[in-house]
Amino acid sequence: MSETSKRLEVLFELKRFDELLKESIPLCASHTEEQGIAYHYTILALIQLERFDEAFAYSKNALASFPEEVHYLYFQAFILFKQNRSKEALGVVQTLLAKEPNHDVYHHLHAQVLVELERYVEAKRAIDTALSLDAHDADFLVTLAIITYHLGNTPIACDIVTSILEKEPHHAGALHLHSTLCTSHLFEKSKVLRGILFRDPFDKEGQEALQSIQRYYTIAPALMLTFLLYALGEYLEMWEKSTHTSGALLLLSFYVWRDWRLSLPFFMLSFALLGNIVWHEWYVVPIGAVLYYIVGRIGGQLLGLIFAKIEEIFHKGKRWMNR
Repeated sequence: MSETSKRLEVLFELKRFDELLKESIPLCASHTEEQGIAYHYTILALIQLERFDEAFAYSKNALASFPEEVHYLYFQAFILFKQNRSKEALGVVQTLLAKEPNHDVYHHLHAQVLVELERYVEAKRAIDTALSLDAHDADFLVTLAIITYHLGNTPIACDIVTSILEKEPHHAGALHLHSTLCTSHLFEKSKVLRGILFRDPFDKEGQEALQSIQRYYTIAPALMLTFLLYALGEYLEMWEKSTHTSGALLLLSFYVWRDWRLSLPFFMLSFALLGNIVWHEWYVVPIGAVLYYIVGRIGGQLLGLIFAKIEEIFHKGKRWMNR
């Protein structure tokens, strides 16, 4: 390995991408023996900086200069995948596999693209091929868990995630899946997310998820206390009862359901204060609390899916405008 190659490798490992690009980009046009390795690290650095259009352009130039190096096709497919251009990525990765059918990483990318296209049965076949070439790769197993979940078998998906974490307890992808699929309590989720961020403080997904939980434990108790004080005022006849109180409680349920240890006692207190229930009808209170919790959970999850779809559309539009 030449000194230039070693230096570029070290700069990449240290994540000094701007410094790396200053050295590698001139070498890409140099037509020297370092040109190939310069293209390689230039593309990798641009991907890390999320400068995907530039990375794609360099991959095309690299493939034109080194048509026998099929890993540049892999870079193209990966960049398209990262840009949410999954149909284009699928075409490139299929071309790649036609030229190099026995590379496990290429089959893994094929599976990931098919997951994005929601073609889960085909994705399962692709990840099985990748695992037949390397049965112990943790990234492959994470993708297998994702596919298994989408095929409707969450318990097996969680078993796969658990097996990964037993061998690699700090694997970020497995930890994310564990917090999303296999952990229902927010306290446990926050503990897992803190573990992710301790290992990688720049994990955006982990930061956003942890901030969401922290916001919940700040906002939800404040909303609950405000509503209970209002309900207490109605119970003590400090002001007239409102016909909109039950509707406000229903709207609150869409948010506060996330931790049942907070939400169920809140609903029970709300019903006790607002329901004018006599002692021999006490069973109405827990039944009503459970019903509001279930309705709130369903409504909250539906709203979450809607907001997630809106956010996805917004980000796709933003990426399209920046192209």
